[in-house]
Amino acid sequence: MFKTHFNSLLGISLATLVLVLAPSISLAADVDPTRPFGASGSGNNNQLKRDAGFVLSSIIHGDGIHTAVINGKIYKMFDYVGEYRITAINSHSVILRSESKRLKINVFKSKGFKSNIVEDTVAN
Repeated sequence: MFKTHFNSLLGISLATLVLVLAPSISLAADVDPTRPFGASGSGNNNQLKRDAGFVLSSIIHGDGIHTAVINGKIYKMFDYVGEYRITAINSHSVILRSESKRLKINVFKSKGFKSNIVEDTVAN
């Protein structure tokens, strides 16, 4: 009798644990690990769209090949993003040009980390 009661209690406890943990596990899968500290939301749907709707999320430099991830797609130098042509891929920004406009989009422009450097100080 004790064994039956114990097994029943154990089953209910495990079911409750699964119900409690299931939502947090699904939320963890939706978090972008590359999102800058302090940015709210998850995924591309919640990112702020700016500069004609372009979101620059990553820049990759290596072996003479410079690539940028704009709106979730990978581009290289001189590719077209809509009507704009990529003319420069820098360390933190990409320059786009159309016939009449020049755009500079930055990685995580609105949510950045700023540090102040204090000069002429001596550490004790």
